[in-house]
Amino acid sequence: MNNNETGTFSDGGGDWGQNEGSRDSPEENYGYRDYDYDRYQENPPVEEDGSGGEEKQSFWRWMAETALIIIAAIIFAVFLQSFVVKTFVITSTSMSPTLKEGDRVMVDKMTYLFRKPRRGDIILFRYPPDTPRAKSTSNVFYWPFERMGEVLWLTHKDTTPYVKRVVATAGETVELKKGKLYIEGEEIEEDYVSDNVSDFGPYAVPEGTVFCMGDNRQCSRDSRAWGPVSTKSVIGRLFMIWWPPGRWGKP
Repeated sequence: MNNNETGTFSDGGGDWGQNEGSRDSPEENYGYRDYDYDRYQENPPVEEDGSGGEEKQSFWRWMAETALIIIAAIIFAVFLQSFVVKTFVITSTSMSPTLKEGDRVMVDKMTYLFRKPRRGDIILFRYPPDTPRAKSTSNVFYWPFERMGEVLWLTHKDTTPYVKRVVATAGETVELKKGKLYIEGEEIEEDYVSDNVSDFGPYAVPEGTVFCMGDNRQCSRDSRAWGPVSTKSVIGRLFMIWWPPGRWGKP
C-alpha cells in the first residue's frame, strides 16, 4: 500500500517532471493544447505592404513638383524678357557700321524705368504704335501688358521693332547741315556715322519724345521721315552685341 502510494507518487512525480521540462512546448503546456498557437501556425498574419501606394504617391508628387517648376520657369522667363532684358536680331543696314544686318543684340528694358533716353543711346522702339491711344493713354497697365503680349507672341506678330540712335531729346533743336549734326546750333562730333551730305531742319523736339536717326544716314528712314518717337514707344536700350562671337561687345 505504501509502496503503491510511493510508486504512484513517484510516477506522478515523473509526470510532473516531464511536464515541467516541456513547459515551452507549443504542443503541451501543463496538460492543455495551445490552440491559439496552432491557428497562428496554420494562418500566420500577413503584413500589408504599402510600398505600392507610396510609389504611386511619390510619382504624382514628382509630377506635381515638376509641373510647378516648369510653370515657375515660364513665368520667370516671360517676366525677364518683358521687363528686364531681351534679345533681338538686326534686320537692316540703317545702323551700319555700328550694327550690321544679322547681328544678335541684347536690349536692356530696366534703364528707362529710372531715367529718360539720352543723346547717343541706341534704342529699340515701335513706330507707329498699334493704336493711336498708345501715345496718350494714362492706363498704367497698358504698356506692361503690351510688353508681355509681345514676348508671348500675342501682339506685334508681323512687325519688327526699329533700332536707331537718339540724337536729340525733348526741348532741343536739331539740325543737319551737309551731314553734320547740330544741337542748339552747336556741332556734335559723331565718329560712328557713315559719310553723308544730308540736310534737315532745324526742328524743335516736343516734350515726351526723342529724335532718332540711323548711323547710316544715307540709307535710314527715321525721325526725319515720320517725326519724333514717343518715349512710351521705346522698348529698351541696346547695350550689347552677343553674336557673332567676333563682334561681341558694346556697340
